[in-house]
Amino acid sequence: MMKVAMVSLSSCLGCQMVFLDLEDYLYSFISENQVCYAPFLVDVRSFPEVELTLVEGTVRNGDHFRRAREIREKSEHVVAMGTCAVYGGVQGQANRFPRAELMRRRFGKEAGFEDEPQAVRRILPLDSYIAVDAYLPGCPPPVGLLRSFLELALSGNLPTREASTVCSQCRVSSPPLPQPGPRRVTEQAPLAGKCLLEQGYLCMGPLTRDGCGAECPSRFGVPCTGCRGPSQAMLVSPSSDPKGETVRRLSRSTAKRPGEVESKIADPPHSFFMHCLAEPTLRRRRPEGTSPFIFREGER
Repeated sequence: MMKVAMVSLSSCLGCQMVFLDLEDYLYSFISENQVCYAPFLVDVRSFPEVELTLVEGTVRNGDHFRRAREIREKSEHVVAMGTCAVYGGVQGQANRFPRAELMRRRFGKEAGFEDEPQAVRRILPLDSYIAVDAYLPGCPPPVGLLRSFLELALSGNLPTREASTVCSQCRVSSPPLPQPGPRRVTEQAPLAGKCLLEQGYLCMGPLTRDGCGAECPSRFGVPCTGCRGPSQAMLVSPSSDPKGETVRRLSRSTAKRPGEVESKIADPPHSFFMHCLAEPTLRRRRPEGTSPFIFREGER
C-alpha cells in the first residue's frame, strides 16, 4: 500500500477526469492504496506527507507556488502529470502578452479585482519551481498510458526510458501523389487512412514524443498538435527548429517552395507545439534536455 496524492494547480482538471475513465482499475487503485489527498475523491483540507504525488496544471500565481513547494517538501516522489505540468500547456500562450493586455482581452478595459493573488511573470513548467521525479505528458494522458504508469509507479519502479515519435505509432499510409496545402481539416476532410502531413495538413506527429498511440491521426483523422511535447531528438539537438522542420516536410509533400508553404501558415504560435511555449528548452537549449525520463505505454 502506498500513500498517494493528486493535486491540481492552474488547469482545466482534465487530467483528473482521466482517473474516472480508469473504471474498474480506479476501484482497485483506491482499495489497494491510501489516497491521502485528492479533491475529486476525498475531502481533506491540509496536504499530508505522502509517498507519491501527481500534480497537474501550472504555477500561475503565488498561491500555486506555495502549494508546489509544500507538495515537494511533503512528497517522496513528485510526478508532473499532463502537458500543463510538464511543458506549461496552452497557458504558455500567455507569455506572448503583457499581463495588462491579457486582462483587457479577457475581461474588458474597466475590469478590476479585489484580493487578487499575485500572478507570476511567466508561465513555466513545474520543474522550473520544484524538483520533479517523473513526467507523464499528454492533454490529457491516455487512459491506458495512465494505468500503465500507475502500475509501475505503485510498484516502486518509476519508468526510465525515452520515447520515439507519434509517427512511429501511427497506422496510416502515404498518398501516392503530391497534395495541395498547407490546409486545415476545417477546409476539407482528409482521406481516411492516409498520412495527414503527406496530404498537406499541418501535423506535428514527426516531431512529437510518442506514447499516445497516435490516436488523433490514426483513429480520428485529426492532425497531431504536439500535446505530448517534442521528441527526444528535438530536445537534444542544438539546431532543431520545429517550425522549419515542419515547413520542409510540408514542402516535400505538397511540391511547393518552403517560402510559399510558410506564408500560408497564418498562426505559428498555435501551429507549432502550441502546448509547449512555456518550456525553456524550446527557447533556450539545455544540454540535459527537459527531463531525466518521460514515460510511454508498454515499458517495463
